[in-house]
Amino acid sequence: MATSLKKLKEQLKKIKTTGFVKTHRVHDTGIGKTLEDLLGIKENNLKLPDVGKVELKAKRIDSGSMLTLATKSPEPKGINKILFERYKYLDKERKYNLHSTVYGSRKNPQSFGIVFEGEKLVLKNKFKIKAHWPISIFDDVLKAKSNKILLVFAETKGERKTKNEEFHFREAYLLSNLNINKFKAAVKSNKLKVDIRIGIYRSGKNKGKYHDHGTGFRINKKDFLQLFDKFIQII
Repeated sequence: MATSLKKLKEQLKKIKTTGFVKTHRVHDTGIGKTLEDLLGIKENNLKLPDVGKVELKAKRIDSGSMLTLATKSPEPKGINKILFERYKYLDKERKYNLHSTVYGSRKNPQSFGIVFEGEKLVLKNKFKIKAHWPISIFDDVLKAKSNKILLVFAETKGERKTKNEEFHFREAYLLSNLNINKFKAAVKSNKLKVDIRIGIYRSGKNKGKYHDHGTGFRINKKDFLQLFDKFIQII
């Protein structure tokens, strides 16, 4: 028999009171797999008679309530190294770095900016180096299997994406009707930002060599909820 929304709320509240739970799977998908197991469901399979088909998603949030929507270096391949060589600077330890938070309408020290051009998110820069991200990197959000999403936020501890990571599932929201225009507006209004993190290895056999720490697309939890035309808090 299908679980009702009321029953689901009860399950989620019980999970919340449990506190931190060790991951059931290593790496990115660990958070989703752990929640599915705790709820006793199969992969993203939720059918609520009083709501309909719902896709289950679980997301990590950090202490600043920031949510990472995607992690991907810009294209074409190798362009981050070119950006690093052009824009690197010496940090306080006299090591070369390129740590840059990029917004849609706010200048940063490197004069970087981001703008949607068709199906691409383009990195604007004063040296006109061609770098972009395909909008498909956000497919986890933009192409949900259902019009409705049950989104559960979890605090984490332990080494991220390893068998020692733990999750505390604290909040849950029922979302519907993602608005693509609101998504693009979040870029223009600086709510969705890009964190570029490139540097060099500080120690070990690769000491002094180029090191891409990853490029992350981040948004505040409350701003992410506003991308949907409808959302209600479950717990």
